[in-house]
Amino acid sequence: MRKIKLIPDAPFYTNCDISIVDVTDDPEKKRCKIKVEYAESDVEQMKKRGCSSKEEVLEGYKDLIYDVVKFYIADDWECVGGYGSVLEIIGEKIKQYF
Repeated sequence: MRKIKLIPDAPFYTNCDISIVDVTDDPEKKRCKIKVEYAESDVEQMKKRGCSSKEEVLEGYKDLIYDVVKFYIADDWECVGGYGSVLEIIGEKIKQYF
């Protein structure tokens, strides 16, 4: 299982880029960068899938990030840092839709 650190860039109004850094081996290695979009239409899609509260939508984003990173690194992984700051950014941006 890979050990991954998530490093968010400065967030924009509707999206945020996140650098994916593999810290399993020394030295750390940047694996990829993903974009998480949290515009009103993105949040509405999650609501249509059954997420009714802000907490459920944040859990949906957490699962989405896990699945996308797993796809790109082709392995299971665990976060050793950064999930909290990423979810904090998303939570702050989507609170207006609830």
